[in-house]
Amino acid sequence: MREKLTRNLGLKILSLFMAIFIWLIILNIANPVIQKSYYHIQVTKINENVIAQKDKVYEVVSGDTVDVTIKAKRSVIEALKTTDIKAVADLSELSLVNAVQINVSVPGHERDIMEITQDTSTMKVSLENQKTEQFRINVVTQGEVASGYYIKDKTTSPNIIQVSGAETVINRIKEVDVEVAVTNQRQSFVTSAVPKVYDKNGSLMDSDKLTFNYDTVDVTVNLLQTKTVNLFIEVTGTPYSGYKYVDFEYEPKQVVIAGEKDELDKVQYIMGEYNIDNQKEDIEDQVNIADFIKNDVILIDDNQTAVINVKIEKLDTKDLSYDASDIEFRNVPKGAMATLNSNIFNVVLYGSTEVLNSVNKYNLRPYIDLKKAKVGTNTMSIEFNSPNGVTLVNPSVVVTLKHTGG
Repeated sequence: MREKLTRNLGLKILSLFMAIFIWLIILNIANPVIQKSYYHIQVTKINENVIAQKDKVYEVVSGDTVDVTIKAKRSVIEALKTTDIKAVADLSELSLVNAVQINVSVPGHERDIMEITQDTSTMKVSLENQKTEQFRINVVTQGEVASGYYIKDKTTSPNIIQVSGAETVINRIKEVDVEVAVTNQRQSFVTSAVPKVYDKNGSLMDSDKLTFNYDTVDVTVNLLQTKTVNLFIEVTGTPYSGYKYVDFEYEPKQVVIAGEKDELDKVQYIMGEYNIDNQKEDIEDQVNIADFIKNDVILIDDNQTAVINVKIEKLDTKDLSYDASDIEFRNVPKGAMATLNSNIFNVVLYGSTEVLNSVNKYNLRPYIDLKKAKVGTNTMSIEFNSPNGVTLVNPSVVVTLKHTGG
């Protein structure tokens, strides 16, 4: 048996080596070493807190992604996916020139990989002071509520948000908004919304470079019902003596109000007044309609003011003169005698030409009522029996009242 095993031993060993060699050749032909490139591998940043602890923030200048070429057996390459490749930048090892090495690996395949090359070896960042600022949150509605309804108010909880980031980025912020859809809404509601940041040009900013103390906020939108009512404005007061009120116009005649249904039911119309006391000329004015509203409703009309036009004309005049003897004394106290300290009195009458032509000094019948006069000197007004359409300023006179001894 031993002779059979050792017979031609050299030939047998040579045959074994030849078989192994041929097997290796076949294996290499069937599963050769190849290389493949993988593009835009995202670089994972670790130990970012090291920068934050220095009250700094960073922004990647270059090296945020890396292209990688891997050399390995075909079977290995064919099994590899882009997600198997890990690129890591350890920010705790940031150099004085703000650069850090990018380390590429394929976890779990260390023995299978013959070579890894990458197009970028370092990540470069810029550092900046971190800044935190507070902003009021604005609610921006999208769409229109149902017909017959009105948005009374829009509030957020919280209503102030804290935003942190690079100082230059924070300085660009103009406002923080939340958007809420209100299309065809018929009742008040509460929803949540994500804050959005806008710069001073009104452009949406990248929130990825900012941190907020609240990721979402609650938004409350309160709705009221609406109602269209008539607006009435009346003229009150009297123009200056010698002038008359002729005409009055105002707009609008109807306005839209909003409120709770029970409050709206109480309002059938809105009544206002406009005073023309002592006015001498035509008036063009505006008044706040809301000043006329007494109930617990609000004015939501496009017209917040009413336009007022008042026409005032100057009256014709007529001058009359009276002697002291033309004045009648009435209600003279018993046992007293009244005398005037002036002999002539002038009176100016105001009215239309037609009415003034019908008036003379006699049909006015001037008199002084001494019912409340006291013994001594009294300042009294001369009264007239003036017809309709005639106005005048009652002149004042001094009346002396003396006892006659009777």
